[in-house]
Amino acid sequence: MKMSRRHFLKSSTALGALSAVPGLSVSKQAVAGEEGFKALVCIFLFGGNDAYNMVVPVDEHYQTYRDARPTLAVEKHELVDIGISSEAGGNRPQVRLGLHPAMESLQDIYRDNNATVIVNSGQLIGPIIGEDSPHSVPDFLMAHNLQQQMWQSGALNMEDKLGWAGRMVESVYMSHDLSPMMSLNGEQKWLRNDIYEQMVMTGGGPGKYNGLDQGERLDAMKYHFNRQFNNLFKDNYTDVMSSRYLQNEELAGLLGEEDDDTVRSSLGEQLHTTAKLIEKHAEMGHHRQIYFVGLGGFDTHHNQKNAHHALLEQLSDAMADFYQELKGINMLDNVTTFTMSDFGRRLMANNTGTDHGWAGHQLVMGGAVNGGKAYGKWPDLTPGSEYDYNNGRLIPEIAADQVNASLAEWFGFNGDFDSLFPSLKPFGQKTIPFLSK
Repeated sequence: MKMSRRHFLKSSTALGALSAVPGLSVSKQAVAGEEGFKALVCIFLFGGNDAYNMVVPVDEHYQTYRDARPTLAVEKHELVDIGISSEAGGNRPQVRLGLHPAMESLQDIYRDNNATVIVNSGQLIGPIIGEDSPHSVPDFLMAHNLQQQMWQSGALNMEDKLGWAGRMVESVYMSHDLSPMMSLNGEQKWLRNDIYEQMVMTGGGPGKYNGLDQGERLDAMKYHFNRQFNNLFKDNYTDVMSSRYLQNEELAGLLGEEDDDTVRSSLGEQLHTTAKLIEKHAEMGHHRQIYFVGLGGFDTHHNQKNAHHALLEQLSDAMADFYQELKGINMLDNVTTFTMSDFGRRLMANNTGTDHGWAGHQLVMGGAVNGGKAYGKWPDLTPGSEYDYNNGRLIPEIAADQVNASLAEWFGFNGDFDSLFPSLKPFGQKTIPFLSK
């Protein structure tokens, strides 16, 4: 016997437990539904992705890249030409870009102008490159856990318990029974906020309560969920448990049984489940959704050529499959998918791998992407250039929070960007125009 949320509510006096279900609070500002459905999907590359082997020049600037890392450089003839170039400006020329050969499955998406590269981005609290009086360097550079938090909180919001996506949704009205904040890769700071609790599930979606297969056990559970306890801890614990059970049952009912026996990677499974949830957004009562998925293994100090190739292939294939699934459900224009990673890596090789760096590149994909070009200037990879912070660790020119603010603007945030991202105050340009509203 499987107990549905509706059956649970009808057959018990559990209506009071609904007050614990995330998402029933009402927030303050613009009604997201007026603009139609939108979703953000963050793919976090845990460990620090070597973005300068992910995105590589395919023109005459390739040689400077090869000179910087002769033992790790990808052969020029193997690179995937994606038909886009970096921006020119100042003393920086336009550079034609390609992808690592493991990422061929993304080539057609770039040719469709539905993907781009954010060039040389990273954590900044003010401009450094080209400044007569450069701003100071952010704290905690090259520390895995703290840099992961900084990407998720914003450069100057490390002490805030909430993430920037969580703070953003507090100003976007999203009324519903189920939380629109979903992680398929563990609980994440990026999604934390004071209104909606994030729903955390495995890559395959909601799990099963195998022990609740008998009527007596269901009755016992209902009795337990509906009891009023004098002990505050017991009372709150019961509310949380009941709300989680109701969420799980509703999601499982919406998704149904998996009828696709395709073998997928870990990231592929997470994105496949994400596509299924997006397809059910109307039934979930959502006008906006935010998803977090992740892939680990990017701390490539050793054996980088083989390990990184396999990781980028998994990333590329999972994104390409996700793209096709979104096209199939007519949601491509409504979903923006983007990458984050702890940091980039040092240009110079460390024997068979690379050490922690600073700047990197981000991939962005979706029907709203203003493709056909990359955003940002390609840095000078010559040792000792103005981009060289320390022995081949490159200084970013685009702030991560400029990218974040651009995503927030597309999503429907209409508040003060300097409040959401205090690090943007010194920047004249708050957002990057890589998305169409």
